[in-house]
This record gives sequence, structure tokens and C-alpha cells, in this order.
Amino acid sequence: MPRVLSLIQKNVGDFTLDLSGLHVVVPAAAGYRAATATLALMAGAASATAITRPSNRYYSAQEAADVTSSLAALAGVRGRLRISERIDHQTCSNTNILVNSDPIPPITRSIIERLPRRSVIAMMSEPWMLLRGEIDIRACQEHRVPISAVNESHPAIGGEDYHAALCLKLFQEAGIPLDKAAVALICGNPLARDLKRGMRAAGAQVEVFPNPDMVFTHSWNAVVLAQRPTDRPSLGIHDLGRIAKVAPNAVILQYWGDIDRKAARYFGLKVWPPRTPGKSQMGMPLEALGPEPMVRLIAGTLKAAELVLAGGTPGPGGVAQFFNASDWSL
Repeated sequence: MPRVLSLIQKNVGDFTLDLSGLHVVVPAAAGYRAATATLALMAGAASATAITRPSNRYYSAQEAADVTSSLAALAGVRGRLRISERIDHQTCSNTNILVNSDPIPPITRSIIERLPRRSVIAMMSEPWMLLRGEIDIRACQEHRVPISAVNESHPAIGGEDYHAALCLKLFQEAGIPLDKAAVALICGNPLARDLKRGMRAAGAQVEVFPNPDMVFTHSWNAVVLAQRPTDRPSLGIHDLGRIAKVAPNAVILQYWGDIDRKAARYFGLKVWPPRTPGKSQMGMPLEALGPEPMVRLIAGTLKAAELVLAGGTPGPGGVAQFFNASDWSL
């Protein structure tokens, strides 16, 4: 916790983050995302409400609350923090920044229509990464609630590096040497550039395919899936049947995008990680790289929200991004 607190202090300064007088709603988490509440409060937020969800076999609401509270106490800002299991009506009416990060979504119409005039929904990712059902986009349009997003490629965020590093760590965990490995990267989105660059720098021979139907027969060592999740698996039974023919000995690495694992077992295909990371979740979470990338991303998320809330117009290459017309169609 002292190291995380030191990173929080550094990033508040690096991003010149100023949330003075604002009320924020953030996730309560057992991992490094627990820093969100403390970071907002140390940037001057008047209050932070950290949301948990009901406990299950993989998630402890009490642990998430304890870690979030302990870090705030260490920073001396615990008095402005509240832990809650839901976003009630009173919280909605006072919220200026609502962070769209698990376990807060879905952000529904009933939440959006109660937000005050001066409010913003803050994505902890780029606009194109929004998943269907996370935010009621039509309600945001009707009630004129802006959605801020963060430019992960900005040097202060470092997404170009951490996406590549996460992919390499996925290979390491799977026990697959990258040097001279033949890799088919199924990726039809902006992640392709960073993932390809990282794997090639590690010695792999990488071919990029926008969709699985385009993968050709070859002695592939690995097939990396990096598609934005949708309502259906990114690799369904048809796709996996094809991969079983063109890459029968390859390990399928789930970077992003869901896989029909029952179908994969039917075709005798090996998938890593061996246990599903959860619907629409990444196979290797950012927290696997330690606290620094996550704290930078949190700070960038809050800075983007601050800029949008102040009425600024995000320019090309800046930390903040707006949704454009094509993003609203999600």
C-alpha cells in the first residue's frame, strides 16, 4: 500500500489532476483498481462513493471494501469515502463523475436520468472498447450526459507498452516460447499494432487476421484472440472447427474476446488461460503488470473526465477522447 500511495501522489501531480468540489462514484476493488477512490480524493474530490457487488466464489465484497478503505485511511482521506453496494437515488443526484468500471456497469437509464446537469460518465478505456449493454447510450443522448474516454496511446498512459507486455506475459504463463514461434493474431481492431509489435520484438513470426475465417493452414504454435467481445463468442463452434483444421497443434491464447470452451474441448484444442476469465474480461488483466500501469490509467481516466466536465474539447493526441458518431451506434 505505501508503494501504491506513492504512485497515486505522483500521478495526481503528473496529470495536474484537480477534482476540487466534485462528487465521484468509483469501483471498490480488491486489486489495484482500489486506488481509484483514493486517487480522486487526493485530487480534491469532495466525496467518493465506492461501489461493491454481492460476493460470489470469485469475488469478496468485504475484501474489496477493506482494501479500498485501508488505502484511503493510509492517505488520510477516509472521512470523505463511502462504501455502498449500489448507486441509490441520492448518490445519483449528487454525482459529477461516474466511472464505468466493474462492478459499476450496467449504467442504466434510471441512473443516467437522475444525474445532475454537471456530470460525466468516465470510461476507463478508449471509446471503441465500450461493450454492448455497459452504458445506455440513448439515455445519455437524451439527457445530454457526456461520456469521456481515455486515450490509452498517450505517452502518459502507456497503453502501447502495456498491451504488448500483457500479451507477452500471457505467452509466458502458457509456457510458450516466443522466439521463432509462428503466431496467428486474430484481431480486427487497433490492438493489432501493439500486440504484433510486442510479439515480433520478442522474436515471433506474426500474421494478423481480421477474423478467424481468414486464418490459413500453417504450422502455427499459437493463435491469439484479441477481438472486442460481443453477445456471441468471438470464437464459436464454427470458428474453432476451422482452427482445428488449419492449426491443430496451436494453443489458443485468449487476450480479449470470449471463446466457446465446450466447443474447443470437443475439437481437442488447448485454450489458455485454462479457466475462463469471465465473460468479456481480458485473459490477462492489467493488474498482472503491477500497480504502476493501473494507477496511470486511473489517473488518465479521471483527467479525461475532468477535462470533459470543464467543457473542454479533446484534441487529437490528448489524454481525453469523446465518443464520435460511430461510437454512439453501439
